[in-house]
Amino acid sequence: MSYRVILILGLLLLSTAALADAPASHETHVSKDGDADQAAQAFSDANQRMHHDMAIDPSGNVDMDFARGMLAHHRGAVDMARIELEHGSDEQMRTLAREVIDAQQEEIEQLERWIAEHDARPQE
Repeated sequence: MSYRVILILGLLLLSTAALADAPASHETHVSKDGDADQAAQAFSDANQRMHHDMAIDPSGNVDMDFARGMLAHHRGAVDMARIELEHGSDEQMRTLAREVIDAQQEEIEQLERWIAEHDARPQE
């Protein structure tokens, strides 16, 4: 993964943490069509889902725990990037969102393959 993508993911995580802590007032999310409210709610939902999914029970296998945690993290990054594409207007951020989706999808597939090959837990 490139340094740029890692930096962007870090910034996305920090920004979603700030959104989660910010008071929800109509003054900060006002728009004629409610798009800003929808985007804020979508980011909040994606952030909560990602953090829930990243809260894995440690298995004692650091490789597997890393893969599972990163899989949830990458899926969260893709969700946030899709929200940017749906609601964002800045072309630089939209381009970055497309790059994040492409890079993260590739790594999601790699992580899913690795987990399938190395997971010794019984499948349900």
